[in-house]
Amino acid sequence: TLAASRSAIAALTLAFFAFEACVGVYFPCIGTLRSQVLPDAHRGAIMNLFGIPLNLIVVMVFLSIGKLGTVGALRCSTAALGCALVAAIALSRANAKPAPQSGSQPAP
Repeated sequence: TLAASRSAIAALTLAFFAFEACVGVYFPCIGTLRSQVLPDAHRGAIMNLFGIPLNLIVVMVFLSIGKLGTVGALRCSTAALGCALVAAIALSRANAKPAPQSGSQPAP
């Protein structure tokens, strides 16, 4: 029906705008994080080395898309995002500064 079609188009448009907003926030944030974590002299080499396994995973999923199907490919994406979440939490904890003790006073 026409109403359902318009509703679906509206939902897809809204989802697209939400995705674009997330991407628009992601790139400046990841650029800032990279500048804080990776030294300038080695940033390019490190990012290129991390790109190799990423590209291998993408190629492996695309070559096995016939066996995996859409659901399997989405499961691979979910697993990769889960690994990224665990790595982000570990990085956040590693960079967290310990809070000062409640009884200690800062030096003047």
